[in-house]
Amino acid sequence: MRKTFFAFLLLCASFALSAKSFSLQVIQRNTAGENVFDTSYVVEQTVLDYFFEHGMIVSSNSVIVSKREDTAEKNALRRSLIEAKVGCMDLFVKLYLNFSLEDSLNPSAVLLSNINYAEFEILSTETTETVATGKHSPKVVQNKNNNRGGVESFATEIAAEIHTSLSKKGGAR
Repeated sequence: MRKTFFAFLLLCASFALSAKSFSLQVIQRNTAGENVFDTSYVVEQTVLDYFFEHGMIVSSNSVIVSKREDTAEKNALRRSLIEAKVGCMDLFVKLYLNFSLEDSLNPSAVLLSNINYAEFEILSTETTETVATGKHSPKVVQNKNNNRGGVESFATEIAAEIHTSLSKKGGAR
């Protein structure tokens, strides 16, 4: 019994050590004002849930609202990266949600049609070097997927792409 317990404990410890942890930072771009859209929160939560369900250690910071890459955005990202490193996270994932709201009937609603595309960049917290990047656009938007469920599906696709990128670099199960 005792040998079985120690074998189980060793297995759990090696399993936990094989996965990398990361901090997620969502950056909402091309939106008017300073308000974070519910769409950004839905994407963030869906991505976090995806990795939690895959047994990874993840954290997130408050969504950054940015009209374009500027000094304020860079400073906020630098602070988030430092927090990730201090929090003993291995990686820092920047997830840019680029909105296209010119033709939107309801810009603040959780609608897939409000998202133009998403980009991600995975950085090592130790070296701050880019580990992987990716870009993902919503597939054809129709009435049946232009809702919260469509946004969640899109976010799951993004999470799967990040997961694949991490797996290729040896940082995910």
